[in-house]
Parts: sequence; structure tokens; C-alpha cells
Amino acid sequence: MQLLKGSKTDLTDVRYTVEIAAASTGNVVDIAAVLLGADGKVRSDNDFVFFNNPKAGGLALVSDAAITVDLGSIPADVHRVLITGSTEAQGNTFGDVSGLSVDIAAAGQQLTFVPPGLETETVLQVVAFYRRGAGWKLDAIGQGYSEGLAKFATEHGITVDDPGADNTTSMSPSSAPAPVHTPQTPPASAQPAGATPISFEKVKISLTKDSADKTARIDLRKSQGDPNWVLTVGLEWDGRGAKYDRHGNVKRYGEGDLDVYFFCRNEETNKYVVISGESRHRGSLDTWPHMHHYGDSKGPGSGNKPATEQVRVLPQENGDLLVNVYQSVDNGAGAIDTFGKPRVAIRYGRAGHDGLPGPDADEILVYVGNGQDSYWATVAHIDVQDGVLTVDGETRYSHPGSERMPVLDTAGNWVRQPEDGPVGRSKKAHRGIGLTKYTGRCPDQKYTQYQF
Repeated sequence: MQLLKGSKTDLTDVRYTVEIAAASTGNVVDIAAVLLGADGKVRSDNDFVFFNNPKAGGLALVSDAAITVDLGSIPADVHRVLITGSTEAQGNTFGDVSGLSVDIAAAGQQLTFVPPGLETETVLQVVAFYRRGAGWKLDAIGQGYSEGLAKFATEHGITVDDPGADNTTSMSPSSAPAPVHTPQTPPASAQPAGATPISFEKVKISLTKDSADKTARIDLRKSQGDPNWVLTVGLEWDGRGAKYDRHGNVKRYGEGDLDVYFFCRNEETNKYVVISGESRHRGSLDTWPHMHHYGDSKGPGSGNKPATEQVRVLPQENGDLLVNVYQSVDNGAGAIDTFGKPRVAIRYGRAGHDGLPGPDADEILVYVGNGQDSYWATVAHIDVQDGVLTVDGETRYSHPGSERMPVLDTAGNWVRQPEDGPVGRSKKAHRGIGLTKYTGRCPDQKYTQYQF
């Protein structure tokens, strides 16, 4: 059945799937939904269902473009379920989307709606399920907002972050719209008193040597305890001699291996452990530091992909993590950043079919900063406090000619050349084991002469 804008249709089923389709390939419209009370407002920010809050009150996100609505599970104090679409994340308007249509499907009812006359809008009220007596009806709305998500969110009582201020600041309806606006806090019962409001903003950040601020953050609390969310940290590189086109895309992968060592400091005991892709040193999610290495890279170009070494991490409040890159004595001295754009990739999101963060995951990329002639580089220092992961992406190099791995001292400061820390060595000469030691105690803070 084809619906016209403004039409009201009796619903005959209980469970519906709403899907936004377009002629364009790829994800061009992000679907979301809000549960509204009799006053037309959300009961709490948890009533906004989107990619970082995929389930609530009878609603479940199926994909970027589809959501299921179980009318039998909608809370009694919810009078209206509003389905929305947005093109803000893609930097487009609905006028750029060709062949837009909406399918509302159930076992015994098939409805289609084509919203007409869209041009500059970036947010669209698509359809709404609303109560009528003991049953439900569907309102084919098709109303767009050119003001964006900020206007839409505040009109429906959703608190949103102000990117121009810290996370304790909310955007009022009169504030200027910002590039990304998402709910700021979960229900009050889910957040301890005095805690910093949760930021649900999607993170896509690249840190380079030219970045004015070398830090970036992901609020890990946005998963709200969902065990399907995964955090990975790893190094990727394209190899020495990699060729790129004028847009920076790889035309040909190069050669050469880098070794990645994840130095973990226990803030309570000041002991450390080093996780690597080497046999017997890959760590476990069951014991501190609750990390598991997926194994040494096979080198760039394999399967027409970059080299990748990464770990899965269960975030801990009592630990620091250094991502240390070693070009190995077997490779000879030389600038680490000649290995084809080496970068640390931190990703956090719901797991895909391979168990790793899916395409909608938060992502922070940290690129090596310069061409120092050193064996070691610390490309990222990662810490978690109060549920927020902070990345320091300032590249720090070891002393030229030194094989000593940089570490953290008992106060969490970076130490360039510790006296009693691990020392890099040839894997070929030592049966695949690249360090002299993998555990120990962090140096005391008094060894400030070793700090960079």
C-alpha cells in the first residue's frame, strides 16, 4: 500500500520493520527513533534510539537504515514513536539523496511511503506510530528540518553536547547547531551522582604531527554495559616503498616489518607487563591487563591490505597503555615513519561478524610524527579514567642508537631510556623472542633524568 504525506493508517500487526532506502549505494541516511510521552518529549535521553543506543522500550536498531518496532513492548507512558532519518554524518542534505523511500513492513501489512519535496533538510521526521484507543496508527509525516539535529533534539527534550564546551555543558534550543548532536546522558538511575555526563558523540579523529591538539577521547560509557561492544588498539602500516595517489590512497604496498609492543602499567602495584604477537606473550582477556594480541603481522600487501598488529582490550581504570613501535635490529636503523604511514588505530563499537568493532565504531587514528633515526617510538599513550579513554598522540622517540624500550615510571610519566627496562634484540637470533624481558616493576619517579 502506497502512503501519501499526512495520511493516517490503521495498523493491523504488532511487530514492524521500518527501513529507509535510496537509489545511492552505501549508507546515505542514518535511521533513528524517539519514544515520546503525552507531552511530546522524551522521558529521558535513553528514549533516543540510534547507533550508540541501539535498543530501548520495544525498539531495536537493525542496521544504519532499519529499525524494528514491537508495539506490544512499548511502555504504557509512551504515546508516540517517531522514526527519523539524518544525512548530517555524511555531510549531505536530503536533496542530495535520490530515490528515497520508506518501507514499513509486518507479517500481514506492507506499507510504502515516499516523502516528497525535500531539498535543504538534513533531518527528516519520517513516520510516527501513535496510540489511538486500544490500537495503533501510522502517521506518514515526511517533514524535514534544515536546522539539523540540534533543533530536532531540543524540541523533543533531548540533552545534547555542545562541541564548543566541555561535556558538562548542554545545548539549549537557541544555541547554534553543531556538526554532530547526540544525547548526552542516560537515565539518571544509570549514572552515579556527581559523574561527568556521558558523551554519545560519534568519534572520528585523525591526529598528525600538524594537529594543534595531540589528544582525543572516547567515552566508553556510551555502551551502557552492552557486552557486544569491543575495544581494539593496533598499529597499521603500508610498508617501505609504498606508493600513493594524489588523494593519499595506496597504489602499491611496500615491504618491511615493524614490531608492536603494548607496554601496560598497573597503577596500583606499579608492575608492568608487555604484550606482543610473540608466542607466550600475547596476553589474555581473563587476567590483567585484560588484553589479547591477535598475532604478528604477515607484512603489508598480504591480501592487498596494510600490515596490522592489534590487541583487544577490556578497558581498565587501573592501567596505562603505551603503544611502542620497534623497527628491530634486523631491519637496521632508520626512520620509523618511512614504513608507509604507520598509524595507531583505536576503535570502539559493537562487534561485527568477525568479532571486531564494526563500521560504525568510534575511531581515533594517530600517525607517527617525524623521521627521527631511532629504533623505538611511542606513538600513543592511552589511559582510562572515569570511563573515558584518553589518547595522547604525541610521538616520542627513544635515544638514537639505543635498543632500550621506552616505559612509564611509577607516576605514569614517559621514560625515554630506563636502566632496568626491556631491551629490543634480534628475533632471528633469539628464537622469535624480541625483548630481553616482558615483566617487571616500573622505575620510580625519581629517575627523572630518563624522561624525555
